[in-house]
Amino acid sequence: MPVIVSGDAQPGSGDVAALAFRNAAAAEQLTDGQVQRAVVALVSLLNDCRALLGEDHPETLVVEGNLAVAYVMAGQEEDGAHLMLANLAGRERVFGDEHTATLTARDALATTHRLAGRLSEALWLYSRVAPQRNRVLGPSHPDTLTTRLGLGLTFAEAGDTAMALDVVTAAVHDCDQAGIGGQHAEMLRSCLTDLRRAGTVPDPAAVPGPAAVPRRRSGLAAATVRAPAAPQLDRDERQPIDIGSGTERGGGT
Repeated sequence: MPVIVSGDAQPGSGDVAALAFRNAAAAEQLTDGQVQRAVVALVSLLNDCRALLGEDHPETLVVEGNLAVAYVMAGQEEDGAHLMLANLAGRERVFGDEHTATLTARDALATTHRLAGRLSEALWLYSRVAPQRNRVLGPSHPDTLTTRLGLGLTFAEAGDTAMALDVVTAAVHDCDQAGIGGQHAEMLRSCLTDLRRAGTVPDPAAVPGPAAVPRRRSGLAAATVRAPAAPQLDRDERQPIDIGSGTERGGGT
């Protein structure tokens, strides 16, 4: 029979398949804006995963990362940042420094710092993860574009419109070269338009390479450029987690 591994769990909630569906349901709640419900669900789920699988199990780390994002979305930024830092350390230890799961956590922590106004910390992390994602995933991969947008926004919010323009223009150029469309490309192009408007940079008919953008430094309020309002769940982390079989424990049938 399935094991109940948390005090408030419902029958069957310790079953490994049930853990997977609970993670997927909580991620869907976050996507739908039911943030507080997702936080409650993920706290319970993380306790169960730690008890059933162990703190360093890959799927426990996925749930832990999702809870950290949920905390930030719920306005509990300190709790979210603290858990993200621990989660990043766990992923570095389990997966390695340049595994995609580690890069997801590093980008999420950078975004959390940016949203909280800790721009120096955000710049340090974005400047590290951007070339890593570029190397591991390629310059026009959606995750790489997310990081490049975050880096550009952080430069803009720090008042360095010139560097922001360089970063975002290069990302848009890579999108065009690769024929990339969709949400990521639209956000980058929207950001580029806002940066040009804020920095009084002429908007050429064609998107030039980074070197062709005139440099101009000016202050830019954080609200000027449209951006994601929270760290993003990794696309794979929105899916049911594959915890695997053979871990069900109990006292018999």
